[in-house]
Amino acid sequence: MSRALASLLLLAAATPSFAFFDIPVDPSKLIEGGAKITKGASGVGAGEELAIGEAVSVEIIAAYGGLWQDEAATRRVNLLIRTLGAYSDRPLLRYRAGILDSPTVNGFSAPGGWVFITRGAYEAATSEDQLAGILAHEIAHISRRHALRIIARNEAFSGLVDVAAGSSSDFAAFDLGIDKATATILKHGYDAGTEFEADRVGRWIAHSAGYDKDGLRDFLVHLQATQGGGGEVFSTHPPLKDRIARLQK
Repeated sequence: MSRALASLLLLAAATPSFAFFDIPVDPSKLIEGGAKITKGASGVGAGEELAIGEAVSVEIIAAYGGLWQDEAATRRVNLLIRTLGAYSDRPLLRYRAGILDSPTVNGFSAPGGWVFITRGAYEAATSEDQLAGILAHEIAHISRRHALRIIARNEAFSGLVDVAAGSSSDFAAFDLGIDKATATILKHGYDAGTEFEADRVGRWIAHSAGYDKDGLRDFLVHLQATQGGGGEVFSTHPPLKDRIARLQK
């Protein structure tokens, strides 16, 4: 078992009050391409989305060297994310959150309800409203299926589907599809328009859940004042000044 997969399972143990998976599933089989992923006229189904998200989540955890093993912080972000998720446009999805053990400031999401923020982002938030704003932004990416759109455009997607559905034994194709999708999320992020949409939708989610609607904006202003807009601060997102300007409108 890889360290990243073990971390994913430890996250489940750290949040016992929440159902960890949407469907009964063996995570190790998902990573090996055992889940059946199909793409029909209506897009990727809930079970298929979960399978893809778990595979991508393991890659995200591995890229950042594991999860921060702070039980209180992990429980806090999971309580927040379940509250916020209930006010998203996909309230029945089971949202789960992990804190990546990195001092950089960033956040990521994976299909199926997975949200990750770095330890740097968690520690930089000066209030519950700011933390809620960060998490709501990532929930918006999931509720609007932004990552799934990237994966569906991937030229390796058909090979990934064939292996996952059991019609091919080319597991290299499955790994390639997941690797390419994860690389896009981690290195390039979403396009600016998608990020601005997540800011806008996340703002609405946080406000609907009873948090300050300006929590994310205040967090970005705080970052701009204390850390600047360097590459270690939301490096996969648009410049802080552009996000702040749009959130102030």
